[in-house]
Amino acid sequence: MDRRALLSALGGSAVVLSGCVGETGTGPATNGTDGTDDGRSGDDDGSTGSLDVELRTVPHVVTAYEPSPTRGIDPDHVVPQSEIPDALREPLAAARDGGFETDDPSDALLAAVDEFRVYDRGELKPYVEIDGTRYAFDPSLPTFTAALADATTEGYDEDRVLREAGQRDDLGAAAVETFVNALTAYGPNVARGEYRRCVRPEPVDDFLDEYDYLEDGRGVSRIRTAVEHEDPPYAITARELTDGDMWDRRVVNESALDPELVTFFERALASEHRAPALPTPDRSQLFADDVPDAYAAFAAEHDEPVYYRINGTVYSVIVGESLYDRVPVSVAVAAAEDAAREFTLTVAPAPENAAGEAEGPYTFTSRGALPSALWTFHEGERRSLEVVETEGVEGPHPSSSDGQALESLDAGDEMVATYAVPSDLPAGTYVSRGLFNVSWNVPGQTPSEHGAYPFELAIAVA
Repeated sequence: MDRRALLSALGGSAVVLSGCVGETGTGPATNGTDGTDDGRSGDDDGSTGSLDVELRTVPHVVTAYEPSPTRGIDPDHVVPQSEIPDALREPLAAARDGGFETDDPSDALLAAVDEFRVYDRGELKPYVEIDGTRYAFDPSLPTFTAALADATTEGYDEDRVLREAGQRDDLGAAAVETFVNALTAYGPNVARGEYRRCVRPEPVDDFLDEYDYLEDGRGVSRIRTAVEHEDPPYAITARELTDGDMWDRRVVNESALDPELVTFFERALASEHRAPALPTPDRSQLFADDVPDAYAAFAAEHDEPVYYRINGTVYSVIVGESLYDRVPVSVAVAAAEDAAREFTLTVAPAPENAAGEAEGPYTFTSRGALPSALWTFHEGERRSLEVVETEGVEGPHPSSSDGQALESLDAGDEMVATYAVPSDLPAGTYVSRGLFNVSWNVPGQTPSEHGAYPFELAIAVA
């Protein structure tokens, strides 16, 4: 993965990087960081009175979550064995054993295949589960199809046209309504579809006896019909569905991973570093100093992203690198001069820090607050750092801790937020982790560029 790709990986709602920073910090622990800062641009440290605060960059961020099972084949479309139509049971058994073939498929078999069609256009979802194994079957059976001709028609018989306006409410049978909706588009930029059924409903036969044309948002077009697999022999084949089929991505079991890498992923899954400022409760985000060597070796063997099955559950675990030298921003922190337990965080566009040309507007986003929502932990309890004042943040603060905040700045502008450390937090050193995303324009490039800026604050309370 090249550096540009890593930068893009940072720009999503979940910034993923990896490392071995400690979990939720408590009391005076430094959570595995050494207090150094290598290569940050525009970063400052501040101290005054009873509070010292230091800004640290973050080498890696890891984001982990359970992906939606509908990414590949929706499990809801896999028909359990008990619900497979009777007429399809023996053909599927034969298909599993090598193949099913017939010269005379029964009407019941054709209708059973149609039960696996979804949406108006007859898309086939031929998925079944038999004896605990999932299969996709492929029927080569006579199939009626209908679609509208691409070109609009001239010189047609007006009596053979179903007009879009005024007639759709008079279609009668639901099968005809499905047929018409499948073929037509409601606007010039909407794709027309194709109707597919092994068994053509009788009301559709009657409709085609009466109409040859349909009117939609593109005009009047002729209805074209055909039959696929019209001649015997007819067949059904079946193949076992893989994890890759179900998830649309390869799934790697933890048994194939180095134990050190599994432990690292488990830490990422359990991390509360950026909760609750994540888009969904099932996401976690870990800021880390190091990635196990086993990850680099594993990543080198895979050109495409994979999912991981850990403790029986499939996860997406995204490991990325922070690329501060490509993000055109500067960040600075300073203890407040007139309040013992407050500090300011300043974020500003800095086009000179970008890897290439950059120009505004610079759009900043963060969940919970801008520049970033911040928390720390004491004895396992999350303590919020309240935003008591902002400058340069014109938009309203999100009403919830995971609400999205957005602000656009031009070069020369800045956002300044003043945070307050809870007055009852005991003396000690605490770690707070923040993150914001930014997008900016690049001359002559579409779309705009984007990236993320994760950071840690070491806050010493006297």
